[in-house]
Formats: sequence, structure tokens, C-alpha cells
Amino acid sequence: MRSPRTLVLVPGYSEDPAHFEAFEFGRGAHPGLRDHGFACVRFPRHTERLRERIDRFAEFMEALRADGMPTPFVLVGYSLGGLVVRGYLRAYPNRTHDVEHAVTIATPHWGIATAPLSILSRLFFIPDRALPDLDFNSDFLRWLNETGGHWETMPDGNTIYTLDHEPYIAPPHVAVHTIVGMIPSRGLASDGLVNADSATLGSRLPAHFIIGPHANHMNLIGYFELHVMLLAGFWVNDDVWPMTVRAIARMTDAQLPQLHRNRR
Repeated sequence: MRSPRTLVLVPGYSEDPAHFEAFEFGRGAHPGLRDHGFACVRFPRHTERLRERIDRFAEFMEALRADGMPTPFVLVGYSLGGLVVRGYLRAYPNRTHDVEHAVTIATPHWGIATAPLSILSRLFFIPDRALPDLDFNSDFLRWLNETGGHWETMPDGNTIYTLDHEPYIAPPHVAVHTIVGMIPSRGLASDGLVNADSATLGSRLPAHFIIGPHANHMNLIGYFELHVMLLAGFWVNDDVWPMTVRAIARMTDAQLPQLHRNRR
């Protein structure tokens, strides 16, 4: 059985860290990450551009060390939060000696088409300023991956996005994994928001795929916001996020869950 480790949860675009409630503590009969023996902490909500947010995350990590949180650290970033995690590893490699694993969930590692999110942001007055950093070929993503990309037209007339060069991923001592949702009705190509190729850096990241009609972007962490689900055409299903928890436990060699512990 592994000794306690600190698992740091990093929220996504305009995401409240409280959305990780089920993920951390479990819900109903499903155990959460604490049941797998992790000491969980949540990075607070921030609205800066991503480079600034990464600097705030570096300060947060130093505070955890000063508080004596158990190491090694496991970093788990959801959606945009996965870019914060990889950005921290990219910007501060000399501070990552005690980071063992980094897990990204539904993260657009080479970007997304930001027009739909831009509409939602205006509609719901979302204050998060990081939207331009998510766009294909943003300066941020070029810095993060040490390369940009381009669109190629295939023989069948479809276009695909591909990177110009092999990307930077992370320091060699950190094991990076990714968890990807794939919906059959969307051609097994995305979770309804993030394309699977972007989530895996074009199959360069070791990936766990959650495949099914309800494997959408929000179900992957068990947070349900009705108006977003309706606008995106997502159905709520409470059986998807436990698959994500189990995948994280397997990726990090966590202990077996102690059912009913830390249940709320």
C-alpha cells in the first residue's frame, strides 16, 4: 500500500473548485479520490491569463511544501486546468523534483476552436480572461508545446490539425497521463468540446479513453450545470466520473478504496 500523497486538483475554464466535490469525496455508492488514500487539495479559482495563472500555481505549490503536505505530489488538471499543470512543469522544471504524476482530464493540449466558448462567455458574463490562450496557435500554446500547428486537407476533403514539430511534454521524471472522453454520436472524435487528438497531443500522451454516449466533457468530473448541458446537448449521467477516478487511481498506483470513508 502506498504512503499518503498529496493530490492537487486544478479547475478548468471559469471553474469553481467546488465542482470537484464528488470527485474528491465520492457520491452515493461511488468512492472518491480520498477513498484511494490521497490527501486532496484544490487550487483556487483564478481568472488571469494562463501564464499569470501558472505563476499563481507555482506560489500555491510552494505554500503546500511549506505546510508540510505529504509528497510526492500528484497533479490533476481538468480541461484548462491541465494546461496550468503542464505549464507549471514547463515554466518551473527546477521545482518539480517532488512531482510524481501529472494527469490531465479533457484538456485541449493543442487548443480548440474558441468561437462556441466565446459565445457562452458573453452570454453568461464569464470573467475568465484565458479564452484566447485556448485557441489553436495561440502564443501560449506555442510556448507550452514549443511548436505550433497547421490544418491539412485530406484526400476525402476533410481537414485535420497537426503539429509542425514534435512538442515539449514535461520533464522526464514526471509521468504524464491523460483521460479522454469519446462520444459515439460525435464520431468517437471528442467529448463534445475537446477533440481527442488535442487531448492526447496527437496520440503522444499515454491515454485512458472513456467511451460511451454519456462520456461528455462535464460528466467526466461529475459536475452538472443544467443550462450548459442543455446548450451543449449533453445528458447527465452519474456513472461516468467514477471511471475517471478509477483511471487516476490506476495511473498513480493508488491504494484500494476504503468504502464509506470520508463520505458526505
